[in-house]
Amino acid sequence: MEQKRSLQYTVRDVSETTDNRLREAAALEEVSLNQATLQAIERGLGLTGQPVRYRTLGSVLASAGKVDRAAWQKTLSAMDKISPEDWK
Repeated sequence: MEQKRSLQYTVRDVSETTDNRLREAAALEEVSLNQATLQAIERGLGLTGQPVRYRTLGSVLASAGKVDRAAWQKTLSAMDKISPEDWK
């Protein structure tokens, strides 16, 4: 019978935001903080078979209440332009 190799890591300088989110995930999933962290790493690396979900500003606009959509669209369009100066 093959024995599964287990490695141990120490992660430093975890932001408070990341810590809070991992603790929320652990509580919601009813798993240990360690297990929630491993799941998050595996999802982020694409190892779970589930696609990684990236968030965009579009989702912020969709959920926002009163937003100047024209101003946002102008700003987002400007971000799509490539400046040759940036590539020198």
